Amino acid sequence: MTALYAWGANSHGQLGLGYVSEQVTSPTRVEELPDHISEPSIRFAVGGGGHTFLLTAQGRLFGAGWNASGQVGNGTQGRAVPVFQLIRGLEGHHVVTVACGWAHSIALSQSGQVWVWGSNSHGQLGLPTEEVPFTSLPISLNLTNVVSVSAGLRHTAVATRDGRAYTWGHGNRGQLGHMDGDGQVVKLQPTPRVVEHVEGKQVMTVACGQSTTYALTGEGQVLAWGDNKWGQLAHDPRNVAFFTCPLTIPHNYFGGHRVLSLRAGWTHCVASVTNGSTYVWGRADYGQLGPSEEEKDDSSSDTAVNEEQSQRLRYIPSKLCINKRIKTVACGSEHNLSIVEESAKENAVYSWGWNEHGNCGDGTTTNVHQPRVISLPGAVRVIGAGSGHSFALLKLT
Repeated sequence: MTALYAWGANSHGQLGLGYVSEQVTSPTRVEELPDHISEPSIRFAVGGGGHTFLLTAQGRLFGAGWNASGQVGNGTQGRAVPVFQLIRGLEGHHVVTVACGWAHSIALSQSGQVWVWGSNSHGQLGLPTEEVPFTSLPISLNLTNVVSVSAGLRHTAVATRDGRAYTWGHGNRGQLGHMDGDGQVVKLQPTPRVVEHVEGKQVMTVACGQSTTYALTGEGQVLAWGDNKWGQLAHDPRNVAFFTCPLTIPHNYFGGHRVLSLRAGWTHCVASVTNGSTYVWGRADYGQLGPSEEEKDDSSSDTAVNEEQSQRLRYIPSKLCINKRIKTVACGSEHNLSIVEESAKENAVYSWGWNEHGNCGDGTTTNVHQPRVISLPGAVRVIGAGSGHSFALLKLT
């Protein structure tokens, strides 16, 4: 039997448990799923500021949670949707991925079409703000052959099959990568615009932090632009506060290996490379980067670890030290989940980082500085995270 478990912030019903609560500190089974969603078919779980989506193998999308701007996409507008509901307006379209900003959503269909809904207060939907201040139903953008989508706090990025990157929305920290005719940062871009400085780089995927944008090229090169307050661009923030023109993250920062995938939290980034290692950088003060290389063998108490982890950031990527094979990582705003291979036949879910709402699932609200196993009643199949909430799909044992 397959079952969905959720934990963390639930102030808008984003866990889909059927009720609203400040926090759920331990994994709790989601019992009230719609009749037309089969738990074994769930392939993807992702959350935004206070809303969540589940995507099935059949390309059907279900949403729950905060809906003040219609970001759940069920055709209504209201404070909370505490149970998962089928997203309206996507009938006949096979959705392959979905991304969430603070209060907006973006989905990609199998045909390469992009659909947006939710708040458009900063042009994050890619539509003129005066015409569409928000929408509770998905609207298709005039983009084709899209292969990757991502959402920041209030900006959006996509990559197309021809290797181009497009961004739109809020750009006050240079996260859009656009300059105006006077050489100034474009702070609001209400419609999709190609990022000129990555032309010819063959961008394959994009990932957005809170106010930072990353692009991964076909050659495994990582480009980054936007906010660098916490070293998110892998450059010293004392020298670079933010940057509009994409910077290349040095190849040797990843041990000389090609980067295969990127995941971004609000102010940190996680990269998986060809030799199986995982690298992390950016903000560190909640423990979201885990222990550094020097601390990985430290067997002292959590209190001592907390003291040692007082550093605020790491701008040079470092290996994530779990000492086991990391299969995948999901990033919340400042916390992470990972599926880790415990043995040839068993996987475990680890969590670490910000834990104010119990989003690390260890039964407490104390930040977690050392990745630790979450106690779950089955074998993990899928993990997902929102800003302060988490999900795991399990095969029960």
